[in-house]
Amino acid sequence: PRSHSRSPTRGMRALFSLLGPGASGFGRDRKPARQEPRARPSSPRRPGSSPGSSSASFSLGGRSPSPAFARRPNRARGRDDAGRTAVSGRSSGLPVRPPSSVSMNALIPNQPLMAQSLGGAFVLDMAIQLVGWAAAATLQTEKFYDLFGSLAFASTAITSFVSSPQAPRQALITGMVCAWTARLGAFLARRVLRDGGDSRFDEVKRRPGMFLAYWLIQGAWVWVTALPCFLINGLTSQSGLHAGDYVSLALWLFGIAIETAADVQKSAFKADPANRGRFIDVGLWSVSRHPNYFGEILVWLGVCGVALSANASVGVSVAALASPAFVTLLLTKVSGIPILEKSADERWGSEAKYQEYKRNTPCLVPRLPGLGSAKAV
Repeated sequence: PRSHSRSPTRGMRALFSLLGPGASGFGRDRKPARQEPRARPSSPRRPGSSPGSSSASFSLGGRSPSPAFARRPNRARGRDDAGRTAVSGRSSGLPVRPPSSVSMNALIPNQPLMAQSLGGAFVLDMAIQLVGWAAAATLQTEKFYDLFGSLAFASTAITSFVSSPQAPRQALITGMVCAWTARLGAFLARRVLRDGGDSRFDEVKRRPGMFLAYWLIQGAWVWVTALPCFLINGLTSQSGLHAGDYVSLALWLFGIAIETAADVQKSAFKADPANRGRFIDVGLWSVSRHPNYFGEILVWLGVCGVALSANASVGVSVAALASPAFVTLLLTKVSGIPILEKSADERWGSEAKYQEYKRNTPCLVPRLPGLGSAKAV
């Protein structure tokens, strides 16, 4: 008999039962877990049957299966029993890659793939935040903050992908997260080097306990925002790429283009000495007061759309929606727009030009030229 490791915690079991491929409503690609076929007694061949038919695949007439078709034992508990990835409703016949030393199996050993993807990403994410906080608190600097946030996004996405069956959709969604992370990380690094620091941390960076809270909040932001990626990489089987994935990718490309253009325009505006002390009202900033945030929300709607296109369980689909909902809430109600609007009102609120700009320019969703002024979100 096989020896079993200690069973997972009740909370992990409950999470896997909700999000795992065995959950209710897993979609048209759900298949019951395959069981080891039993040896059959030899029997006369049916009329018309061919010697190469599937009925002779396993131990028929006392014969052992051919070594070329013998199934390798799957030592990773909780994975698909056959160790295969279903694409477009059919088994690809390729074995799941064995866990490597950098896979989630090293962080959450002997657990179902979904639990490894979600739990391993959380553990790795928070470990990165703690290392960053320790270095930043020791040196009393905030210059590592955005760097470690980007590192957490990329590391968790890539490591969960390495642990996955690496199906096309898993590669697509991981690439989308990593591409956005690389762009944002490069932009934030240049901004910190240019400005010499971040005024948000002037007081807290000298108080290690309060400073730690900022790092932990960043860790939670990373995990929830990239949740669709971890969910898809935690699936052992899913449908092939289809129109829903390509539409979601187009939305992601549109969003990242808007976000990038808005950031470039603002950087160029601030670099011009003639604009010192002025608010930006050119380019995309003439049709939205926060076009970069609008682009970022579209990015994560696109990532979520790819996750929804997997036709996975209801639990996976609902959990994936948490990402764009969280990003939208964070940017519009918590740390993004409210803080910047308050700062802008304090600096330019008494200027008639700014009052007109604020009255005629939507806060978030761009106003198309020619439509006139409108109160927009």
